[in-house]
Amino acid sequence: MSRSKPVMGATMSITTLGLHGFCAARVIRRAFEAVDLITGMVDTESTKSELMRLLAAPIGESHYVSTPLWQMLRIANEIAYRSDGAFDVAAAGTGGTARWTDIDLSVKNLVRLSRPLQVDLCAIAKGFVVDAAVKALQEAGVHQGIVDLDGCIRAFGPQEWRVYFSLNASGDGARLPITLRDGALACFGEGYGSAALYDARQDMLFAKEEWGTDGVIIRAPSAAFAAGLTHVAALMPTDAAKVLRGLSAQGLVLTREGPRVLECTP
Repeated sequence: MSRSKPVMGATMSITTLGLHGFCAARVIRRAFEAVDLITGMVDTESTKSELMRLLAAPIGESHYVSTPLWQMLRIANEIAYRSDGAFDVAAAGTGGTARWTDIDLSVKNLVRLSRPLQVDLCAIAKGFVVDAAVKALQEAGVHQGIVDLDGCIRAFGPQEWRVYFSLNASGDGARLPITLRDGALACFGEGYGSAALYDARQDMLFAKEEWGTDGVIIRAPSAAFAAGLTHVAALMPTDAAKVLRGLSAQGLVLTREGPRVLECTP
C-alpha cells in the first residue's frame, strides 16, 4: 500500500509491503504522525517549538530536550566534526558568528549552548523525518517498505527497489537507475530542490545556481546522514570521499558527461 501527504514543503510517499487494507493504512498513518511530531519540534516559525524554546533558553545552562531533537543535533555535529567544520548548522544559522562547537551534546538528552545562536537544520531535517517514518513503520511490525521525501529516500527490509534520478536539471531525458535495499539515498543539485549552501570554513554563502547542472547522490545507512553528506560532497568535492567513507557512505557525481564515483583527489 502507498500513501502520500505534504511534508516540509514537499510530498512524502510511504509504501509498505506485506500488509494490506486497514492494517496497512493504520501503520502508515502512525508513521505520518511520527513525522508530524518531528516537524513540529523543529518548526522555526513557531516560538513554541522545542527547537526555538531551546535556542531562547539561558546560555551556559544544560537543558533537557527530547531524544529526536538531541539525535538530530548529534548527527549534525557528527557531520561537522567529520568534515572539519565545512558542514555546520550553527554557522549556517548565524552567518558564521557561531560554530557547531558551541553546541554541547556530551550528555544524552542535554544541550548546553555556549553563546546565543540559531541553527539551520534544513540540510538534514528531511532525511531525519524519513528515518522517523521508517522507525515508526518497523515498530508497528512492517518488515519492508520505502519512504521518499523530495528525493531523500530510505528503503528497509529484503526487497530491492530501483530508484531513478534525472541526469539533467529539467527532469527530462535520460535517467540513472540505482538499486536500493536496506539503506538510504539523498541527492543535491539543480533540479532536486536544493537550497543555498553556507561553507563555514570560507565563511561564504553559495547559491544553488553555482552548481549548474551537476548533482550529487549519496548512499548511506540512514537518510539523515545521506542528506547531510550531500552538502559535504558539494562543499568539499576533493575531500568528501574520505568523509563519506568514515560514515559508511558512498557518493556519485552527476555531470553532463554522465555519472562518476566520488573518489579522493590526490
